[in-house]
Amino acid sequence: MSLANQASAVSLAPGKLILSGEHAVVYGAPALALAVARHIRSQCSIRPDAAAGLSWSLPDLQQQGTLSWVDVRAQRSLLDNRFAEFEAGKLSAAEILQSPQQLVLYCLALCLPESDPACHLELSVSSQLPAGAGMGSSAAAAASVLSLAAAQFGQSLAKQKLFEMTRYCERLCHGRGGLIDSATVSFGGLVEALNGVASPVPDAVLSGNWFYVNTGRPVSGTGECVEQVRQGFGGSDIWQAFTAVTEQIKTAVLQKQDARVAVRENQRLLETIGVVPERVARFARTVEAAGGAAKISGAGAVRGDGGGAMLAYGISEPELAILCADFGYEFFAIEEDSDGARLSD
Repeated sequence: MSLANQASAVSLAPGKLILSGEHAVVYGAPALALAVARHIRSQCSIRPDAAAGLSWSLPDLQQQGTLSWVDVRAQRSLLDNRFAEFEAGKLSAAEILQSPQQLVLYCLALCLPESDPACHLELSVSSQLPAGAGMGSSAAAAASVLSLAAAQFGQSLAKQKLFEMTRYCERLCHGRGGLIDSATVSFGGLVEALNGVASPVPDAVLSGNWFYVNTGRPVSGTGECVEQVRQGFGGSDIWQAFTAVTEQIKTAVLQKQDARVAVRENQRLLETIGVVPERVARFARTVEAAGGAAKISGAGAVRGDGGGAMLAYGISEPELAILCADFGYEFFAIEEDSDGARLSD
């Protein structure tokens, strides 16, 4: 039954954090990512008193607008054309999307029925995820809107199909669909990626004190980081060491063991390949000196002081609060989201 007959509907999609393997996965090593209970929330309702079409709003960005269904479909065509120009070398990946709402509109358009809906839909998308800080905000936005729009127009999306559609939409953000981000926000829980395939890890529950630390938005993009690592370490055997440490972290999570040694080693490897700013490395050492462990979670950075997302583990919240205050970093305790993108009450 379509949700068009209901007053309103809500969907949630979690953020994600990479526990290990963020660069190594490019070289055939495994990567682990966790869905985190900080969400992108999409809400829609029907306005029977308005002409058929869409009213959209992004409250966090103070942006809103109204479009006919013809205009919504035109956004999809526009972005498909821009992606084709990117593939032809005429645009950079950063030039595909021209504004944040375009991803939202594209996801909605992908779920429209063949005939324009005879209703006026109000859609609002809000976020608890910091943009550009390694938490998969674009994938979560896509998964949230897709879940809601598919249900709105009477479609049923199994998790695998949602993952595939999320990855397809997210290609507009980075020039390619993010395997790890799209899988983790869609499936929820712990996800392992290996050789181009992402699969949920059953019976994996995060235990112990895990925290997200925001070390500042990187000034270098993911693509720049990946390319610099490729130039320096593309043919290196360091990826075998990454494989070993990822397996250690996976075992620690599954068996509820202490992961501090493995997390520290992971951080050392990330520093070796050059994606940890010096200031962020100093913060990791202060966490270690307090008895914990910390590592970059995501692409990191090859320029500037900000390294994006970081994981801290094995340290108490009051101790971490003091260390983060000294560096001017924000943090929060990580709570796992085991459900992934879904409709919500």
